[in-house]
Amino acid sequence: LIPASNSTFPLFSVKFRNSVLGLGEISLSETTLTVCFSSCFLVQVETGHLGDVYKIRISRDDLPSFKGWHLKSFHLEDLHTKQELKFKCNFWLTLKREDKELVKEFPAVTKDQKTLPVYKYVVSVYIGDPWAAETFSNVYITLYGKRRDTGVRKLHTSLTKGRKFQKNKLMNGTIIQSYTCRTVSLSHLQKVVIGQDGEGYGAGMSLNIVTVKETQDSDKVFPLWNWIDTHLGLYDTVCEIVTV
Repeated sequence: LIPASNSTFPLFSVKFRNSVLGLGEISLSETTLTVCFSSCFLVQVETGHLGDVYKIRISRDDLPSFKGWHLKSFHLEDLHTKQELKFKCNFWLTLKREDKELVKEFPAVTKDQKTLPVYKYVVSVYIGDPWAAETFSNVYITLYGKRRDTGVRKLHTSLTKGRKFQKNKLMNGTIIQSYTCRTVSLSHLQKVVIGQDGEGYGAGMSLNIVTVKETQDSDKVFPLWNWIDTHLGLYDTVCEIVTV
């Protein structure tokens, strides 16, 4: 892991996708051999066979003491076969710059396989008009496609002004909040999993639909028209929605 020299190294976790086993994870909270240099971290972990790794997902904790972290590159080496994968990152993991995300995905760059594209998906959440349809809770979403998923993403920063999931941006009585999700191409979106954490006053929300825009011309629609609430509708704080 090579961060920029002027950034602080936070607690982090790295998740990697492969074609055989799916998801693996490296975390500094686990027992690892960690060596720190001025601008590089070496982390040694034991894993099973990874198969063909085609992307990694890196996240950092949202701690007040860390203002931001710039990751230049990530190298993954098999100590037995000496095979090495390189990931060109050059991104800030912070809520104050660029995409304002604490989770990033990067495709593997190898001679043997095509480097997958990275897309910026626009996720729009449509909250209904019933009384108390809004929520003060934190809302999370995971996008799924033929090429796995994005992992759980907290909807941090809305593209629309005003308080999140409150009646400040209306269209025909519907609250609309839009967010970006930058990830390695999922290849044909199939479903979303969306939920709220039950925190704050009026945690439940009345969710009409979720739309996901991958390009200028394509929108996937995920309809629900129900409450995500422990006392109404689904009687649950999380739900899975397939596209129409």
